[in-house]
Amino acid sequence: MLEKELGKKLGTKEVAQYLDLDEKTVRSYYQELGGMRLGRRYVFFEKEVINAIQKRTKMESPSAERRETDRENIQHEEGGQGVGSRDAEKARKRLARGDRHGLFG
Repeated sequence: MLEKELGKKLGTKEVAQYLDLDEKTVRSYYQELGGMRLGRRYVFFEKEVINAIQKRTKMESPSAERRETDRENIQHEEGGQGVGSRDAEKARKRLARGDRHGLFG
Protein backbone atom coordinates (compact mmCIF):
# COMPACT_ATOMS: atom_id res chain seq x y z
CA MET A 1 0.00 0.00 0.00
CA LEU A 2 2.79 2.45 0.87
CA GLU A 3 4.54 1.67 -2.40
CA LYS A 4 1.31 2.44 -4.28
CA GLU A 5 1.12 5.93 -2.74
CA LEU A 6 4.79 6.92 -2.70
CA GLY A 7 6.27 4.80 -5.45
CA LYS A 8 9.28 2.55 -5.24
CA LYS A 9 11.61 2.92 -2.23
CA LEU A 10 15.04 4.15 -3.37
CA GLY A 11 18.44 4.39 -1.75
CA THR A 12 21.10 7.03 -2.26
CA LYS A 13 22.80 5.03 -4.99
CA GLU A 14 19.57 4.61 -6.98
CA VAL A 15 18.67 8.30 -6.72
CA ALA A 16 22.20 9.24 -7.79
CA GLN A 17 21.91 7.00 -10.85
CA TYR A 18 18.40 8.25 -11.63
CA LEU A 19 19.51 11.92 -11.50
CA ASP A 20 23.00 11.30 -12.87
CA LEU A 21 24.64 12.71 -9.74
CA ASP A 22 27.31 11.64 -7.31
CA GLU A 23 26.05 9.86 -4.19
CA LYS A 24 27.69 12.50 -2.01
CA THR A 25 25.62 15.20 -3.74
CA VAL A 26 22.41 13.24 -3.17
CA ARG A 27 23.24 12.90 0.53
CA SER A 28 23.96 16.64 0.76
CA TYR A 29 20.62 17.55 -0.85
CA TYR A 30 18.47 14.73 0.55
CA GLN A 31 15.89 17.09 2.09
CA GLU A 32 15.53 19.12 -1.11
CA LEU A 33 15.04 15.84 -2.98
CA GLY A 34 12.22 14.69 -0.70
CA GLY A 35 14.33 12.16 1.19
CA MET A 36 14.57 11.24 4.85
CA ARG A 37 17.52 10.36 7.00
CA LEU A 38 17.06 7.39 9.29
CA GLY A 39 20.21 7.08 11.37
CA ARG A 40 22.98 6.56 8.83
CA ARG A 41 20.61 5.63 6.01
CA TYR A 42 18.93 7.91 3.52
CA VAL A 43 15.54 6.82 2.22
CA PHE A 44 13.77 8.20 -0.83
CA PHE A 45 10.51 7.38 -2.56
CA GLU A 46 10.26 7.73 -6.30
CA LYS A 47 7.15 9.95 -6.36
CA GLU A 48 8.52 12.19 -3.62
CA VAL A 49 11.78 12.76 -5.52
CA ILE A 50 9.84 13.67 -8.67
CA ASN A 51 7.48 15.96 -6.73
CA ALA A 52 10.39 17.71 -4.98
CA ILE A 53 12.15 18.39 -8.28
CA GLN A 54 8.97 19.63 -9.95
CA LYS A 55 8.12 21.84 -6.98
CA ARG A 56 11.63 23.27 -6.90
CA THR A 57 11.62 23.91 -10.65
CA LYS A 58 8.35 25.84 -10.40
CA MET A 59 9.72 27.85 -7.47
CA GLU A 60 12.87 28.67 -9.44
CA SER A 61 11.05 30.01 -12.50
CA PRO A 62 11.04 33.72 -11.53
CA SER A 63 14.72 33.59 -10.65
CA ALA A 64 15.42 31.84 -13.96
CA GLU A 65 14.06 34.94 -15.67
CA ARG A 66 16.26 37.09 -13.43
CA ARG A 67 19.31 35.00 -14.32
CA GLU A 68 18.59 35.52 -18.01
CA THR A 69 18.38 39.28 -17.44
CA ASP A 70 21.64 39.15 -15.49
CA ARG A 71 23.31 37.27 -18.35
CA GLU A 72 22.15 39.90 -20.83
CA ASN A 73 23.49 42.67 -18.58
CA ILE A 74 26.82 40.86 -18.22
CA GLN A 75 27.13 40.44 -21.96
CA HIS A 76 26.38 44.12 -22.42
CA GLU A 77 29.00 45.12 -19.81
CA GLU A 78 31.70 42.83 -21.18
CA GLY A 79 32.36 45.14 -24.09
CA GLY A 80 34.33 47.68 -22.03
CA GLN A 81 37.28 47.39 -19.71
CA GLY A 82 36.02 50.30 -17.65
CA VAL A 83 34.45 50.57 -14.23
CA GLY A 84 31.86 47.77 -14.59
CA SER A 85 34.18 44.96 -15.67
CA ARG A 86 34.89 43.75 -12.10
CA ASP A 87 31.18 43.78 -11.29
CA ALA A 88 30.48 41.70 -14.39
CA GLU A 89 33.05 39.12 -13.29
CA LYS A 90 31.48 38.89 -9.83
CA ALA A 91 28.02 38.48 -11.36
CA ARG A 92 29.29 35.78 -13.73
CA LYS A 93 30.76 33.83 -10.80
CA ARG A 94 27.53 34.26 -8.80
CA LEU A 95 25.49 32.85 -11.69
CA ALA A 96 27.83 29.88 -12.00
CA ARG A 97 27.35 29.07 -8.30
CA GLY A 98 23.54 29.25 -8.52
CA ASP A 99 22.93 25.60 -9.36
CA ARG A 100 26.35 23.95 -9.29
CA HIS A 101 25.02 20.45 -9.75
CA GLY A 102 22.34 21.13 -12.33
CA LEU A 103 19.70 19.67 -10.05
CA PHE A 104 16.97 22.15 -10.70
CA GLY A 105 17.63 23.48 -14.16
